[in-house]
Amino acid sequence: MTQAQLIHQTLHTLAYLGVREVCVAAGARNAPLVSCLLASSNVKIWNFFEERSAAFFALGRIMADRQPVAVLTTSGTAAAELLPATIEAHYQNLPLILVTADRPKSYRGSGAPQAIEQAGLFGVYATIVGDWDAKDESPHEGHCSDGPMHLNVCLDEPLDTNVSGIDFSSATMPATPEEAPSFELQCDLVLAAGLSPADATVVAPILAALGAPIIAEATANLHGFPELQPLLIPGGEQALQSARPSHVLRIGAVPSWRWWRDLESLTKVKVTHITRTGFSGLARTENVQTLPWACIHSIQLSPLETTCGILRFEPDLNKFPQSEPAWVGKIASIIPAGSRVFLGNSLPIREFNLVLQSAKPGVEFFSNRGANGIDGLTSTFLGTSAMHKGESWLILGDLSALYDLAAPWIISQLDHPRLRIVIINNGGGKVIENRHTMSFEPWAQLWGMEYHLTEDVSDLEDLLPMPIVIEIRPDALETEAFWKDWQRPVIRPR
Repeated sequence: MTQAQLIHQTLHTLAYLGVREVCVAAGARNAPLVSCLLASSNVKIWNFFEERSAAFFALGRIMADRQPVAVLTTSGTAAAELLPATIEAHYQNLPLILVTADRPKSYRGSGAPQAIEQAGLFGVYATIVGDWDAKDESPHEGHCSDGPMHLNVCLDEPLDTNVSGIDFSSATMPATPEEAPSFELQCDLVLAAGLSPADATVVAPILAALGAPIIAEATANLHGFPELQPLLIPGGEQALQSARPSHVLRIGAVPSWRWWRDLESLTKVKVTHITRTGFSGLARTENVQTLPWACIHSIQLSPLETTCGILRFEPDLNKFPQSEPAWVGKIASIIPAGSRVFLGNSLPIREFNLVLQSAKPGVEFFSNRGANGIDGLTSTFLGTSAMHKGESWLILGDLSALYDLAAPWIISQLDHPRLRIVIINNGGGKVIENRHTMSFEPWAQLWGMEYHLTEDVSDLEDLLPMPIVIEIRPDALETEAFWKDWQRPVIRPR
């Protein structure tokens, strides 16, 4: 098989897997693949100078459109830069396709430059679709897998960059219908997190018919359904502390609440998960069951006759107007209807959960709730926003922003400029080793973004139609006082 045939077979495999977007970090070894891509049709190419941001951006594209996206790297440590996003995609069960160019297989174990052990580099976090070179017979078309997939393509010199392209619409893997086993389930409390807007639309009428109280994170995207308003319980962690459920139904991702982790020791409480990931989010197995997402269409739900006794709690943000939660509430009130919001891990999620009632209709929420890390958040946000026509808002902490300083590289390739990156700068928080006094203005200037250091939320009304970095410096003492007041032990009425 010639090198051109190998390259064509690789791209045909991507097309067969349903890929229509590729994030490219070009280098010498992957130059033939890049040239073939550039000559191809019906495929969108995003260009990056480094691989880590490319992978997280691809992750965001998958989250937004629920379609597989590929990221293409050159050989050596460039491939290793994909690991953080691959781990996140694994725990979100998202089809991130990793295409790594490699030196010939004969170089393995030699210590030659750019010849690391790329086959199996991602371990349990990615299914190996292919490890191919020109000496192999014609590789198979690949196979579909849940979560990330890895294609390692070994290219020998001379590298052929004069390769004709392919039509990516010419091959698509046939859809495999999900089995929908039937279940009967009773519960007296529903927890919801990490639902895509499309999944939330499917889930909402089912939960409305169930009639059990619902504690939903902003990322569950259930706040905008009128039929759920009587069931949605505000208060998050405080409300959960008051609950005495016998059977909890968790739908979507693993939630961020401390109460969830406390379920490890509450073994008498039954927990049922309906999730796309297959992960229960708990170490214990007693009284725990995990159901496939397909059963959401055939499950028979009914509330228990007894109630879980949950109470409603509303935070008094006016009492601490310069605290972090109060600032998040102010931001929530000015985000326009129809916007897309990405929340950083994990404090911004918990803070936005407290002020969700301020969100306007049609606001969609996203977050990285797989491994729950803080790296790659800005790049993932930009991926979710790339094709969105309304405003897009990112709310994250200062250390999270510092983890992803190269992310804005891609902004010049996006279709719209209404990006608002809100950085809650508390000087590194309470972790003394990470204290700092940095401003994010030079970062905004580096990437040609507008910058606002705001002390009044009214400054953020009628923002210019351009990418803007908004830095907020909340009062540390008020923030500490808010959480101390909010986290007081719950006293149940007699």
